[in-house]
Amino acid sequence: MKQYKAVAGPKSINVDKGDTQAAFNSFASLINQETAGGWEYHSMETITVTEKPGCGQNPIPTNYYMLIFVREV
Repeated sequence: MKQYKAVAGPKSINVDKGDTQAAFNSFASLINQETAGGWEYHSMETITVTEKPGCGQNPIPTNYYMLIFVREV
């Protein structure tokens, strides 16, 4: 049987001009952190979450990036 785990990816990453590798390293760091705990990287998925608004406000959908990991149990 497999067990899955979803970890939120960074919402936004700010890097210096010409340093896009820093953004890639941020994702790699998250993946390496989880794989060190016995998880295997599976995929990255996008989910849209719409929260109920306050009184008289419109709902605002927000996209989140989830890193999916899997391991045998």
